[in-house]
Amino acid sequence: MAPYDGGVTLVPPTQGLRVARYAEGGGYSPDQWARALAGVDWSAAELLSDKPDSSVWRATLVVQKRPMALVIKCEPITGLKRRVQRLLGTTHAHRHWRGAELLMRHGFRTAEPKAIVYGVRDGVTIECLIMEALDGRSLLDYLADPTIPVRSQHEIATRVGNWTARIWGKGIFNRDHKGSNILVPAQRGSEPALIDCVGLRYRDRLEQRLDGDRIMDLYAMLGKIMIEARGCGAEPRRSVAMRGYFGAFSVEQDRMARCARLKSPQDRERYRKARLEDIEMILVEIDCHGDPTPEHDPLGRPGRSESGPTGGSGGMVG
Repeated sequence: MAPYDGGVTLVPPTQGLRVARYAEGGGYSPDQWARALAGVDWSAAELLSDKPDSSVWRATLVVQKRPMALVIKCEPITGLKRRVQRLLGTTHAHRHWRGAELLMRHGFRTAEPKAIVYGVRDGVTIECLIMEALDGRSLLDYLADPTIPVRSQHEIATRVGNWTARIWGKGIFNRDHKGSNILVPAQRGSEPALIDCVGLRYRDRLEQRLDGDRIMDLYAMLGKIMIEARGCGAEPRRSVAMRGYFGAFSVEQDRMARCARLKSPQDRERYRKARLEDIEMILVEIDCHGDPTPEHDPLGRPGRSESGPTGGSGGMVG
């Protein structure tokens, strides 16, 4: 089998299609998903992301005579490591599936996975994750958009902070909580959605009791948004960033009050000051972070990664 050298765009497979996993409650069989994928005209599909070792497409799949707009993530299964991961069910697609199930089980929006399909194109085995296509723009797109009004900047930051805190409050930590992985609907107040669930980890109630609240995990998740934005030249103004932190802080404070851990106004004031110190510490850690310029610019600007983050004009930057 010829090795995939990353020199060309990875197009979904057309031969030897086999469904490794599918949404059993979705009403469609594995064969129907395989035929739908095989019937796509990829020259007419939209290429959303093109990296040397992966690609993401938006296409219309006709499943049992029903057209469906879906997103397809592709990765080549090359090298010993990825072949072993395929056997163990630990590839990116399988890990995303488990992460998406975790989010949906706790009532959060995400791109629902439909099927994982393996096939061959040009002698290369390719793994395809087929999932729901959601409406909205990535948070990173919003951060880089110079036309976003200040009031909308603050509303989006508060919304994302609030939503992140509620995810963390369920014992879920996301080590890849970047703006490019967060889809924000245009409608004011609508809940964001995580579209890459590979980095999710769940801490059950016993682990949470043993480890404590681990509030720094919450602020670290928000810090990952800031670090990626800085690397892409789209870092928000401090006032916008603080809206996000205070959005998260308000959810956590309400949770603590319901647990009767904040019994008096003095308790609440001490708690507020402690959280402000936490936020300042996170902001200092972000400032001390190494060069955050991504190898592949998630905003899709040619030459951006090579030139570095300086010189850009983001929408929430000041």
